[in-house]
Amino acid sequence: MFDKLNEAFSRLVDCASRVDVETIDGKGAARLVGIADGIRRCGDSLRTVAVGQVERTNGWKGEGAKSISEWLSIETDCAHYEAQAVVMLANQLHHLPVTQAALRNGTLSGTQAVEVARGAIVAPNTETQLLNLAKHATVRDLRDATNRVVAGATDEAERHKQVHKSRYLKSWTDPDGSFNVKGRMTVANGALVMAALKPIQDEIFKAARKSGEHERPEAYAADALMALCEKATTKQSSESGGKSSRPNAVINIRVDLNAIKRGHTENGETCEIAGVGSIPVATATEYLGEAFLKLLVVDGVEIKTVAHMGRHIPAPLRTAVEERDRVCQVPTCDVSVGLEIDHIKPFAEGGAASFENLVRLCKRHHLQKTHDGYRLVERHPQPTEGERQAGSVSPWEWRIPECARPPDFRDTG
Repeated sequence: MFDKLNEAFSRLVDCASRVDVETIDGKGAARLVGIADGIRRCGDSLRTVAVGQVERTNGWKGEGAKSISEWLSIETDCAHYEAQAVVMLANQLHHLPVTQAALRNGTLSGTQAVEVARGAIVAPNTETQLLNLAKHATVRDLRDATNRVVAGATDEAERHKQVHKSRYLKSWTDPDGSFNVKGRMTVANGALVMAALKPIQDEIFKAARKSGEHERPEAYAADALMALCEKATTKQSSESGGKSSRPNAVINIRVDLNAIKRGHTENGETCEIAGVGSIPVATATEYLGEAFLKLLVVDGVEIKTVAHMGRHIPAPLRTAVEERDRVCQVPTCDVSVGLEIDHIKPFAEGGAASFENLVRLCKRHHLQKTHDGYRLVERHPQPTEGERQAGSVSPWEWRIPECARPPDFRDTG
């Protein structure tokens, strides 16, 4: 089976690489999109059912991942939220063979399968109805129908409790430097959020209209959120006796020395809020006198080594390590929240609290290193400083103890 699949895959890659899109007319290109989508559906469906089998056989364990979704994210270089969705669908399809068959033969897209499975798993008698609806309805209509099925098949109070339990507020920075926020909460809590933003948004809209400016409602909503945050932090500052009108927060800014002198960055230079994203040099200098600021001025790309022979980590050294290790330093781990500083050579064995002997790890990998025999070992040859700053190559290898490795098939008898 695998030989045939590998042969088919090789032929497909070869055929796709020979396609000259520039020579195809519009209708041909549209047809090509349909063919490519069919190939994508086939691959996605095969991956989904295979992931289910990997989980049921524990084939992901022993490779450093804490869950099947993390393993899938690492194995296929997909976002963690996408991996979680695939794992959930795989588990649901195991109990829905008809829906699984529709996904495997291309009748359903992955998105449609998610909606059908979401409804059919709580109300099995609706599976056929949802599959028929998927043949002619839009994804939005299918989602609405599934929502009604879920609402009718589950207890309202329990559903509210589960939504509250799954609440979150996430933030990330896109490659273009924009800061993004995404949240999930109950409808009641969402109403409180919107009730707090609405009057501020209306005020901003009225002021903009008087000045002749016109922007999208979403832009005014973003301004209202910022105004609400500034109002809250300013109140906290005044209550504590502070005089600043800026948020009472600790901000870690990393900026090249030459950029500060020049007033702007040039190619290869950095001016950024650690863990958030790039900012103009003018913004950094604006915050210098108006916030409690840890400023890491970097001359080139080198941070001077600070060492301390005790267990205590001095504040300048801690700041330098936090700036250098912005994510967990175990290769393929991208956790950036709740990182802990660890001695590479343990303090009990004479390891100093030095820049070279300290590293930031996520809580899980820190525990594995401390209690389970996992080790960070320097990679040879070491990546260049440019590669390290870009985050493209880790300077470490994560050594898994032999006792944690699953036995080879030949060792199982």
